[in-house]
Amino acid sequence: MDKEDARFILRCFRPDGADAENPDFAEALAWAAKDRELGDWLAHERASDAGFANALNAVTIPPSLREEILAGLAAERGDASGSPDPFDRSIMGAMATIRPPQNLRAEILAAMDRSAAVPKVRRFPLWKIAVPFAAAAAITAAFLMFRPDEGSPTKAIAQFNPPQQAVPAEDSDDNPGSGLIPISISNVEDGFIKEFENPGFTLDLKDPDSHALFEHLKAADLPCPNSCLPKGLKETPGYGCRKLKIDGKNGALVCFKEKGDYVHFVAFKRCDVKCKLPERTEPDFGKHGKWSVARWADEQWVFVLMGQDNVDTKRLKDLFVSAPVDPASKQ
Repeated sequence: MDKEDARFILRCFRPDGADAENPDFAEALAWAAKDRELGDWLAHERASDAGFANALNAVTIPPSLREEILAGLAAERGDASGSPDPFDRSIMGAMATIRPPQNLRAEILAAMDRSAAVPKVRRFPLWKIAVPFAAAAAITAAFLMFRPDEGSPTKAIAQFNPPQQAVPAEDSDDNPGSGLIPISISNVEDGFIKEFENPGFTLDLKDPDSHALFEHLKAADLPCPNSCLPKGLKETPGYGCRKLKIDGKNGALVCFKEKGDYVHFVAFKRCDVKCKLPERTEPDFGKHGKWSVARWADEQWVFVLMGQDNVDTKRLKDLFVSAPVDPASKQ
């Protein structure tokens, strides 16, 4: 547990100290005891919680509370129409006296981000987080809606909620590459290497006929520009192919067996990759770690040819000059 983990857990610490003996809070409290900044923060949080509790305790609960609750539920179901009564107005008034901290919104958003990032391996009772968070959300909504200096409830809610921004649709198998942000050529190479070096790496189809491999990709609605192969690969035996998904973009991978070694041909749609590359007649050659790489593009596609071990940059360059010669054909 680090300092921010302790802060996250202590947000649920009840102001009456009822959680002090709970082992789930022990490590977080130990952090607060040894870290002055965290201890000051916890003291401020407990003081704020006590302010909420005092405001609620100041409200007199009428004997007719049960009937009022039932009437409210009936109004929600449409069985009756309700309007604020003296008890409702007393709650609103009590909430209106509470002044939220200036950085409340930022802290709430930070807590939400940390909630999404916390690994789900801790044996922490989730109900202890859900209950106080739900209560805090209800109280926050109430005093934000009815603060007298903020005008109408609609205005208060509008000020609390940040403007919504357009979010790109998520990629899926039925909607490939629907994200609006293209990836880089480095992402393409990194993504291929990560997939290839994964112990669970498999090919969708194995066939020495490269035309069969490209037809399989075409049937799966994947990039399959076999006409854009380097000259030296057009007569090279194929090995296998598969779908290659990198950062939400769908591409194709075709593996060739060239003189006993493997060469990997990767293709993605031009609109999905942000880069400036030369044409096939003058590809860009280089290295990516232990891999030799050739890169080129046309108006529709971006291509990467990769090999390792015996497949060095010179062998990749030779593939763009002429087709490989089978030693057996010379005999």
